[in-house]
Amino acid sequence: MPAPTSDAEVIIVGAGPVGLFTALRLGQAGISVVVLEKDGGLSQFPRACMFYPQVQFALDDARIYNDLIEKGGGFRTTGLDIRLPPLLNSDGSKKPGQLVASFPKEDADEFRPEGPPRRPLDGTPAISMLNIPQSRMCQVLMDKAIGTGQVQVLFRKEFISIESDGTVQGAEGVAIAVKDLVANIESTYTASFLIGADGGRSRTRSLLGIPFPGHTWPEKLVATDVWLSNEEGGPITTTLLMDPVHYTILSPLSPPVPGAVSKWRCTFALDPEDLKSKTDEDFLLESYIAQHYDRAWVGPRPVSYKIDRKATYTVHQRLAATFKKGRCLLAGDAAHVNNVIGGLGLSNCLLDSVALCGSQ
Repeated sequence: MPAPTSDAEVIIVGAGPVGLFTALRLGQAGISVVVLEKDGGLSQFPRACMFYPQVQFALDDARIYNDLIEKGGGFRTTGLDIRLPPLLNSDGSKKPGQLVASFPKEDADEFRPEGPPRRPLDGTPAISMLNIPQSRMCQVLMDKAIGTGQVQVLFRKEFISIESDGTVQGAEGVAIAVKDLVANIESTYTASFLIGADGGRSRTRSLLGIPFPGHTWPEKLVATDVWLSNEEGGPITTTLLMDPVHYTILSPLSPPVPGAVSKWRCTFALDPEDLKSKTDEDFLLESYIAQHYDRAWVGPRPVSYKIDRKATYTVHQRLAATFKKGRCLLAGDAAHVNNVIGGLGLSNCLLDSVALCGSQ
């Protein structure tokens, strides 16, 4: 095995949003970081796309919020609606279902989609969401992190094993084995700390022997990025549709303009009974997905749509027994996972970065 490399104070496994946001925060503090990612580039799957105010404040504090708007195409929407599914009209079209609840919205005359995030300094209970696909957020985070001059992001680097986790008394760092998937060569990386931000199936957590108790829900989710026409009475902000089986979330990926076509994230739950006889490929058939657009979207029939991306997801509820062992730490989905419906998955995970980077 080649000689160890030790050109960073912190090694982060995983170039997802948590790993990259942590790298950015550490880089801004003058701490050298190397981020290792097994894949050949940033993930383009339809994952998180909406972020609550607490995360917006953290992004603003890290001086990245404006970049997400200007370079990543992010924008704010205000409020969050909870409705019953659309209802059938006599002409075959569908109208909005009953509004069950709604988060307070900012005053329409004062609301600005470009921000900045609104802090509740005046006692106003209004809430806003930052809407940006995870893939675009990651690109902006990576560019900004590398721009600190303290961060390297290395792709096609597979984390193989932990040679030293820092638990031995007097240990001043960690050492891990990493395989270069292009050159097919293994080498040792050393640093003061290791952060595992490598997702729900975290190899870091597994190698550290940290239990991940909890359960897996019987439902699966289908997430789609889709272009839809914004019809009269249709959603203008993130909207949850209540349903005992196919609960759904609609969240805008581009500013929703009434009467125009815009991009939406439409995520819906599958019937656990269907999982017994159908495969993921069945659930990703356009004919199947179209049935759910018909169920969830308002306006004339048939629904006109164009799908950009689609994927299935398993829903977990798990929490690592500890987030720290020796000089190794867990963050994001590597440490905890929950149902992503409602936007609390990555929002919670990004706050791990705030806690990690603020630790002494």
